[in-house]
Amino acid sequence: MDDAEHEPAIRASDAEREHVIDVLRHAVVDGRLTLEEFSDRIESAQIARTDRELAVLAADLPAELEPDAWSGAAFGATGVPQRDRHLALCSRIERRGYWELPARSEYRSLFGTIDLDLTQARLVGHQTDIEIYNLFGTVTLIVPEGVEVSVSGGGAFASQVIAHPAPRIRDAPRLNIHARGPGGTLYIRSRRPAATSLLEHLLGRHAGS
Repeated sequence: MDDAEHEPAIRASDAEREHVIDVLRHAVVDGRLTLEEFSDRIESAQIARTDRELAVLAADLPAELEPDAWSGAAFGATGVPQRDRHLALCSRIERRGYWELPARSEYRSLFGTIDLDLTQARLVGHQTDIEIYNLFGTVTLIVPEGVEVSVSGGGAFASQVIAHPAPRIRDAPRLNIHARGPGGTLYIRSRRPAATSLLEHLLGRHAGS
């Protein structure tokens, strides 16, 4: 058995904690971690008490990562990220599971529904731009905690429901959402609402009667 396993754990310093957070931040930008994995590890790093607890969080990641190592396939000849376009015309678009979120994308909801779950999405850069055009549709984004979300724009008859806490780390990955269109509803949440079972629904009704 390795003698290192018997050595007492050492209290983690602020510098060691910041180093691990920096490795995690570069890893999610490099596409090595999903947004959910990044969020979970950042939370663990912030409450880690010893150097061993911190080391486990970055054990499967390179010690040195290049920030903003975007894939060349995502860019056009001018170096500007190509825009990925999607349309929900009286229909529904739903993305969840493992998928790559382009640096720039556009979603148009014309009396439709768009549901984007970024929990297991992978980024291709430090900043990601999503343009949303809403014509009396419903657009929902699930963005894990630890990601900075910026929302701009709107419409005369549009509503926005934003329930996403600000990240507690510096230089967090940034998601810029540009909303436009005459009306509709935009939801931004940090987690998907828990499903209520029929039994829980019936028990709740019974308790309220």
